[in-house]
Amino acid sequence: MILTVSLNPAIDRTYHAQTLMMGQVNRLLSRVDIPGGKAINVTKVLKQFGANVRASGFLGGYPGEFIECALDEMGVETDFLHIRNETRVNMNIVGEDGYVTELLEPGPKIAPFERDQFVAGFSGLAKQAEYICMSGSLTEGLPEDYYAQLIEISNKCGSKVFLDTSGEPLKKGIEAKPYLIKPNRRELEYIVGHRLRTESELITASYEFIKQGVERVVVSMGDKGLLQITKNKVIKAVPPRVQAVNTVGCGDCVVAALVLSLKQDFADEDAMRFAAGLSAANATTLESGVIPEDKLDEICAKVALVSM
Repeated sequence: MILTVSLNPAIDRTYHAQTLMMGQVNRLLSRVDIPGGKAINVTKVLKQFGANVRASGFLGGYPGEFIECALDEMGVETDFLHIRNETRVNMNIVGEDGYVTELLEPGPKIAPFERDQFVAGFSGLAKQAEYICMSGSLTEGLPEDYYAQLIEISNKCGSKVFLDTSGEPLKKGIEAKPYLIKPNRRELEYIVGHRLRTESELITASYEFIKQGVERVVVSMGDKGLLQITKNKVIKAVPPRVQAVNTVGCGDCVVAALVLSLKQDFADEDAMRFAAGLSAANATTLESGVIPEDKLDEICAKVALVSM
């Protein structure tokens, strides 16, 4: 079983409007709601490819009910802690002129007893999971080492943790030795405290985390592809250029692809080809975390691999 952990999920709500005029009445043409947040996107991709996945984390209020019902309809097993405050809603207003306005709500405040209750029950979830994906930001009320606490529990249970977050939660999470981390350049620069201008510098910085006990570091470089650094090998995977419609969720597709690849014993090169291809395929669709499988094989076949 693969467990996903969503500590700050959201409804991603998209409005379409002719124009958006500040200080005036704006009549919207349509509205679409989808379950969102990084770990939720990972969950959706894993389920699309037939994985046995269970989603956990915090949900509250009507937005939480919406997300849980949507996952249930996908056939995803859920085990969320229901909190007293409401899960956030992120709004995107898309105008016919092409401008996109984003309104991002803060996450709900987690009460101390809710925070402790989730930790207390987490070992039971971790014992049933071979792989655990922890993705996204922490919301108010959670300490910066919260992921680190969950990783330590997971390691004791023998689960492999894939961590995708940023800032201090990533820095402290690395100290707990997850199996894999997936930072981008900016997130790596925050951890090391200085600019990383070249691929060689990215690789050197990543090796420091390998020395600390992380087994794999996968660096996202946008349309320049991915770097995977392990103790014995560095692989670069560059996807072909695609007509990008929406890049939200591309990093989450990388995490999902790497979990699926490990589960199926892919060679490192095949895993990186699949991760880069899946991420690029995601960019060709409006809804994040929904992969056009008819395009996937063609895109994967065009991924360029370099062993460094």
